[in-house]
Amino acid sequence: MTNKIKVRSQKYLAHIRKHPCLICGTTEVQAHHLRHADHRGWGMKNGDEWAVPLCADHHMDCHRTGKENMWWVMNGIDAMAWAELSYKNWMEKQNGQRF
Repeated sequence: MTNKIKVRSQKYLAHIRKHPCLICGTTEVQAHHLRHADHRGWGMKNGDEWAVPLCADHHMDCHRTGKENMWWVMNGIDAMAWAELSYKNWMEKQNGQRF
């Protein structure tokens, strides 16, 4: 799901923060942008469509690893698939609300 235009949506990020942490299940979460999703280069945040819910501890742990894709593998989570499905479902719901 590579996008040329970065999605920016505070409404979608609020939706992400309603989900539990993908690692531990705690409900106080932050929206983490997957760094390896869109290959934008180090230090360049991907679009909000690549956000996933992580608690503060796991968010910091993920950033400390340096190799985010390996961090997700070690935790047994396919974060890219989660992000794609979440954004697709959210967009379908948003489009269904329009008359």
